[in-house]
Amino acid sequence: MSALVRVVAVAVCAVLAGGAHAATLGFDDLATPPAVNSSTGLFFANNGNASYGGVVWESGLTVVGSQYRVDVGSNVDPVRPPGPLFGIPRSGQYFLTNSGNGVTNDAMLLSTNLVLTSAWFGRNEYYGFGGGADQITIHALGGAAILSTVSFNLPELNPAQPEVLSKVDTSAFALLAGITGYRIDRREIGTQSGNWVADDFTFVTAVPEPGVELLLAGLVIVGVTANRSRARRAA
Repeated sequence: MSALVRVVAVAVCAVLAGGAHAATLGFDDLATPPAVNSSTGLFFANNGNASYGGVVWESGLTVVGSQYRVDVGSNVDPVRPPGPLFGIPRSGQYFLTNSGNGVTNDAMLLSTNLVLTSAWFGRNEYYGFGGGADQITIHALGGAAILSTVSFNLPELNPAQPEVLSKVDTSAFALLAGITGYRIDRREIGTQSGNWVADDFTFVTAVPEPGVELLLAGLVIVGVTANRSRARRAA
């Protein structure tokens, strides 16, 4: 194999391998997480930085510990036991919610050029009164334009209790070019804040556009042809 062919082949492999790199963000490796029975904004849990895992997260997103309850009950009144857990992490001790932090808890924005291939979402419980959100919609954005959309219903299997998270498959976003971020919308039910909970967001580096892959493949063909021509002349 000629030096040209080797160089081009290495370039092709490097580009394609880059598209296979994946990372799952579970919010357990943040610099300053809250206590497991508390919550705080992702910005503060990340040591005053909105960028985590190559994603800039909306300021309204909150990191919640696995033992957090809105209603902690009363130590002096046995008639008032603690309320339900706010949510259940998919892994580790922390998860994410759109609790707002003083801003709207709809249309949460994630700014990144990484490809979101999956995440885990579920209903929360707010004082055990139901409510929350029963559907989330994830839009892949290219600037101000919506490139593609995935909607997912959040099941309710245990009324008045937090739900185990369900996987939302967004792998179709890998076919898109020009992603600049995502917007997470929700469908509110009742009047208890319209919250969802989420965990384990998996992102991969964007694969090259088809034109780039075809160009690299063309260079390989050119290199192979040139190598064969030189071999014939030498014979």
